[in-house]
Amino acid sequence: MIEKKLKPFKADCQEALDLLLVHMGTKAEMARQAKMSRNTVSYWFTRGQIGRVAARKFGLMKAIPFTKEQLRPDIKDWTPMYKRK
Repeated sequence: MIEKKLKPFKADCQEALDLLLVHMGTKAEMARQAKMSRNTVSYWFTRGQIGRVAARKFGLMKAIPFTKEQLRPDIKDWTPMYKRK
């Protein structure tokens, strides 16, 4: 089997997602806190990174010790798409 090499940012995203899971305890709790479905949270782990909207939500929560930039280090511009030129 050929092992896929993760892009550097992808490995960072996966690591941040794993740390968030350790902090939250379960994927179900992550889904409750983000007000998203458990399927969505499972997809994050399949994909290896949390979604942009969820990263922003978790980054705004006082109880979460991570910023949105730590959860998604691959995103440089957090301006909403509809406001970009």
